Order: sequence, then structure tokens, then C-alpha cells
Amino acid sequence: MRRLSLLIFSVLILCLLIFLMTPGVSQSSFRKALNQTYEIVLAPEANATIPEVTHTEWRRTAEWTIQTDQTWKEYRAGLLKQIGGTYRILSEAKHQIKLRKTFHSEIHDIKLSTDEAEGKIHVIYSVSLW
Repeated sequence: MRRLSLLIFSVLILCLLIFLMTPGVSQSSFRKALNQTYEIVLAPEANATIPEVTHTEWRRTAEWTIQTDQTWKEYRAGLLKQIGGTYRILSEAKHQIKLRKTFHSEIHDIKLSTDEAEGKIHVIYSVSLW
């Protein structure tokens, strides 16, 4: 009985170590998700900067700016139509919206905010593990 307990405990420790040694979100899967998100949030006839990517062991983040002639209300309506039921709204303020979807063990967050006078929309997209 004692040997069985020791064996089970050893296997659990080994599984935990393997889990901790695996990298977070892989670079290629993040790039693919980033490209998809970039296309989703980019309004028709809008321009965007190249995303600036930062990462930690468990999180990757990209930030960029979209230049559009649309008002925030028009942009928001088009965005929500584009994402359909893929993302859910976490919170919303006058000129800001936070969206989230979960996929397996990943959390995909999009935060969009604007100063409507400038016509620029600041985007922060991140993927993290939970």
C-alpha cells in the first residue's frame, strides 16, 4: 500500500514538472491568433500600425493603433457584427470596450479605446494561459 502511494505521488510530481516546463503560448500560435485578430478589428478602409509584441512566460501582448474615418459608434457596431458570438463583452465605457474569449487553456483579451476627436483607436490584444 505504501509503495502504491509513493508511486502515485511520484507520477503526480512528474506530471506537474512536465506541465511547468512546457512553454506558455507558442510563438507560431500567437502569430496566427494575432493575424486573425488584426483582421477582425481592422475596419474597412482603415489603416493600422504594425503590432508591437511583448511577452512573458505565460502571456503575449500586442499593441497597435487603427486610423479610421468612422465614429466610435459606427466602428463599435461594425466590430460587434464582425466578431459575432466569438468574443463576449467584459466591460464597456463611453469610448472603450473589453472583449474576451477562451479557447482550451488560453484567454484571448481585446481592449479597444479611442479619443474620438483624433479618429484613432488603440488596440491591446493579449493571450494568456490560465
